[in-house]
Amino acid sequence: MKRVYSLFVFIFLSMNLFAQSNNPEVNEFRYWIYFKDKGKFKHEDNIEKGSEAYNLAVSNLTERALMRRAKVLSEENIVSYDDLPLNEEYISKIKELGVKPHAYSRWMNAVSVKVKKDKLDGIKKLPFVSKIEGVQFLENVKSHESNKIPDNNFIQLEGYKFNYGLSFWQNEQIKVPQLHNLGVTGFGVMVGMCDDGFNWRNHEALSGRDVLGEYDWIFKDDSTLFQFSPNQQPGDIGDQDGHGTATMSTLGGFKDGKMIGPAFDVSFYLSKTEYGATETPVEEDYWLEAVEWMESKGVDVISSSLIYKPYDEPNNKYTYKDMDGKTTVIVRAADKCAYYGVVVCNSMGNERQTDPPSIVSPPDGDSVISVGAVDSTGRITFFSSNGPTSDGRIKPDIVAMGTDVWAASSVSFTNIPNPYSYTSGTSFSCPLTAGVCALILSAHPELTPMQVRDALRMTADKKDNPNNVYGWGLINSYDAVLYNGMFMSNKPEIEIKDGQSVITINVVSKENIDASSVKIFYSTSGNTASDFKNETMELKKKMNETNSETYSVTLPFDITKDLAKFYFASSDSQKAITQPFKAPEKFFFFNPDNKLVIY
Repeated sequence: MKRVYSLFVFIFLSMNLFAQSNNPEVNEFRYWIYFKDKGKFKHEDNIEKGSEAYNLAVSNLTERALMRRAKVLSEENIVSYDDLPLNEEYISKIKELGVKPHAYSRWMNAVSVKVKKDKLDGIKKLPFVSKIEGVQFLENVKSHESNKIPDNNFIQLEGYKFNYGLSFWQNEQIKVPQLHNLGVTGFGVMVGMCDDGFNWRNHEALSGRDVLGEYDWIFKDDSTLFQFSPNQQPGDIGDQDGHGTATMSTLGGFKDGKMIGPAFDVSFYLSKTEYGATETPVEEDYWLEAVEWMESKGVDVISSSLIYKPYDEPNNKYTYKDMDGKTTVIVRAADKCAYYGVVVCNSMGNERQTDPPSIVSPPDGDSVISVGAVDSTGRITFFSSNGPTSDGRIKPDIVAMGTDVWAASSVSFTNIPNPYSYTSGTSFSCPLTAGVCALILSAHPELTPMQVRDALRMTADKKDNPNNVYGWGLINSYDAVLYNGMFMSNKPEIEIKDGQSVITINVVSKENIDASSVKIFYSTSGNTASDFKNETMELKKKMNETNSETYSVTLPFDITKDLAKFYFASSDSQKAITQPFKAPEKFFFFNPDNKLVIY
């Protein structure tokens, strides 16, 4: 019945679009209106620290966003013309023509409007308008339903810290449980997600996750779950938040014995950007607004299971030729995120292996980690899209499991408590990979997006012979984390016994670790280096001859109280590292809510 209904909707929409194409003066279309400048601020101006322009630009960014940008940009380039707000006078002039902007982009210096074509001439004549461009369409990467029946007699394998339930195989295939055993769980990393909605408060695998903010870019409110009210017409459909709930759980859900995502300790920003009320694709402006917002909040990784693919004219004019990593608005926004230090992962799409290639956007982006899908044996799925890009670059970048991925389902659609199901699509290989990116950054927060991409590519199983079906191959999260050298678990285990603190971390390296260098530094007073005392940690468990694995120390006080600050240091034959990165400027402590945080 669902397939019949979808077919009816598709036919209806096709007829509607055809009617629109024959009535250009009657129907309204969406356009980007680009401005020549930002009023008194010009693109070629230098933005010096302390200037009016600098202060305006910085006001749109969090301290965390500035710190992340500092990994990839020099101090004089850390803020730019792109960060300046749009000129309000220009927006007012647009409104005076009876046109209401519904989306705004600082990066593009543009507003998105919905107008009849006969109004374009008046807009073009405005002296501050540089060009007008049609808004293109996005859709979520539709899931392929699975008929596989869950094995309720699943027995957790021994040797793992957590019981993964039916999500074990999607994690084990990419070596995630080995990292979880070592305390690498994504702690300290911030992830942004774009999808159709997220019913995270009402599911046991998601309700305990650290969601710092969420926004519905379609209806402009701060709720991303299914909604239907007189103020939202035509309103959401029943499974509006189903896809996002599933992708979020695949990346970072946690319910021991039921399902676990690779990076269950990350913090989230969630964006509802895909409108499903009529089964139509949604405009790319929602996605653009969302990623600008999340970048400004300081996210480290963006996971997106939304794609652009060519549709019939006049709704867009993109072809395979335009899948060159620089033409579509969405790919320019994705690459801008990477320029600012954000790792962007995007589903490769479910357009199958075709000739010409079925590559879509933004997976065509040079700085976008595009993710194809394989089954449990590592074979490419029938639906996973192929490259190359039209300018000849290999795509996808890598692959992960996208067939029969175990994920949370939304209560909005199922009407049963805490539902789970198998689902398939590159929609799910993408969040698995984004979760691994978060693991890499939790162990090596100093890495840039391109270094994270290289760590994935150069440890994947086809790194020596990449191609346009598998890219560099199936990811190996354990090897990817080790690719840039020694790491320490960035979420220490702490047990309080009789007022004493037993603190345990894991240190892993391919090189020989100097066991005497593994230390904890702690302070109950100031934050300067001289305020920290130190103790050498004892090697308690050894996985190999490099002195890798478990180190522990007992401190004669309760480190969770009195805002005690602490960090760790270690060195091998190649380098010395601290955890957190840049300690003692950065350190661990327990906040007043008794929650471990990195400051």
